[in-house]
Amino acid sequence: MALLENRRLHIALILLVGVAAYCMTFDVPFVFDDESSIVHNDVIRNLWTFLSGEGYGYSPRRFLGYLTIAVNYWAGGLQVAGYHVVNLVIHLACAILVYFLGKSTFRTPRMADTSLSERAGPVSLFAALLFVAHPVQTQAVTYVIQRLASLATFFYLLSLLLYVVASLRERKGAAGRAPLYLGSLLAAVLAMKTKEIAFTLPFAIVLYEILFFGPPRRERLRWLLPFALTLPIIPLSLVHFGPVDPAVLDGTERISADLGTPRHHYLFTQFRVIATYLRLLFLPVRQNLDYDYPLFTSFLEPQVALSFLLLAAILCAAFWLIARARRSGDSSLLVVSFGTIWFFLALSVESSVIPIKDVIFEHRLYLPSVGAFLALATGGALLARRLPRGVATAAAGCIVLLLAGSTFARNQVWRDEVTLTRDIAEKSPEKARVHANLAAALLKKGELDEALREAELSARLNPAKVEPHNILGMLYGRAGAYDRAIAELSTAVSIDPKFPPARENLGDAYRGKGMYPQAIEHYQAALKLQPLSAELYNKRGTAYGEMGDMANAAASFAEALRLDPANAVYRANARAASGGSP
Repeated sequence: MALLENRRLHIALILLVGVAAYCMTFDVPFVFDDESSIVHNDVIRNLWTFLSGEGYGYSPRRFLGYLTIAVNYWAGGLQVAGYHVVNLVIHLACAILVYFLGKSTFRTPRMADTSLSERAGPVSLFAALLFVAHPVQTQAVTYVIQRLASLATFFYLLSLLLYVVASLRERKGAAGRAPLYLGSLLAAVLAMKTKEIAFTLPFAIVLYEILFFGPPRRERLRWLLPFALTLPIIPLSLVHFGPVDPAVLDGTERISADLGTPRHHYLFTQFRVIATYLRLLFLPVRQNLDYDYPLFTSFLEPQVALSFLLLAAILCAAFWLIARARRSGDSSLLVVSFGTIWFFLALSVESSVIPIKDVIFEHRLYLPSVGAFLALATGGALLARRLPRGVATAAAGCIVLLLAGSTFARNQVWRDEVTLTRDIAEKSPEKARVHANLAAALLKKGELDEALREAELSARLNPAKVEPHNILGMLYGRAGAYDRAIAELSTAVSIDPKFPPARENLGDAYRGKGMYPQAIEHYQAALKLQPLSAELYNKRGTAYGEMGDMANAAASFAEALRLDPANAVYRANARAASGGSP
């Protein structure tokens, strides 16, 4: 009994399970959006420039998330282990916050005398272990740039927990309430400057206040009002007043109003997507980083209508449990209701009427899963009340071990980019982007023949996609077939003139053929899109040098060196172009 209530033991167990599940991920390479957001993102390469305003201009709505990436780069460059360590620490911290949120909830006025109050520790521990061990979290933890989701969740949970603790102190008349409220408000602001999912935080706080403290009285409203005032932060952050790096617009979270997806079609699709999310929570099999998910255009399609009825039934059950809790006098059911409503509330930003380019991603479950796991842990404890405690503990332990083992196994797929992209291609064989990504991974690994086949397949599946033509151009250029490379890359540029890699690679192809003015033209076009790219200045300088224009070559090399003063190649080129010895 004492062990089951030992807080230090609980925290140690959460950390142990989390580390065991992710212990083999520290060498997982950068993949997909990591390339544009980290590897080729010049904005993060100088921390002091980032802090001086360039970082905020790059992504005002996700400034804090990218700040942590810039700090990672400052501390260790592109050594991937450091990024994964930070991601895992954030995940473990979130799990611990889930634990303390559960424990604090059972201390609130409506929960203190419930049938589960004496089991608050084990119930909260089980919820935290489900959160830290579940394989659906791998995308938010192992995929480096999805740190934005986990970091926003951390601040979201921290804000709510500090609010709850401050409210408990206020009820008891204890000192130290104001710093906790201020900390909660600060954490709310930080969450909203990390990712847009934090928009729902003030609503979650109000929901918590009503369910566990009662309808707020006038004096309580003054504590809630500042959180309501944070709501404009995200809409105002979406209004951009200056130039923005195109990489921001090319990520997986790009709002797709520009892509022509009607809002009601997106909503119909999300009914089915949320049902898929629920299936993943209960049966996490056939996980996929890039689902080939259909866009549903009618509510009357059976999959849409049945999914809507399922979701409506679950939500209605949550409100019915609130009424049942009041009638029965046992408020334990309120936690189940709260967790269920949290799940839908936290999904509402990305799974409602705001169209997003990709309709489904597993990392979008990270914040909603907190509510789901609190509800499942509490509901499981209520059902297990008549069982011997040892039997219930053993069952919970088996579930956690099974989930942690599944997470460990899922993470093995991530350890090699080709393995990961092959896994996606097997599950989404008709999606052009999937084969383009596999071709790019094979190209980096030097498996050129297979890369060519995958790129050609991608181009056949969707000829209007820029990526396969870009990859085909790179492959032909590497083989010395510059005419074919120029043809493919010219097609890529015509599809998307603002796709920097295609411009850069077309410059490489022209330079390989000795057509230096054309190469410089495309390097210059790429520099307009990526003005902080030292490598582009270096390539432009090389082209100038090869055509004998040493003055412009020296100027280009000097700019490359200014942007990346630690690069020995740039330094040598600058010296050579200015007449010194390399």
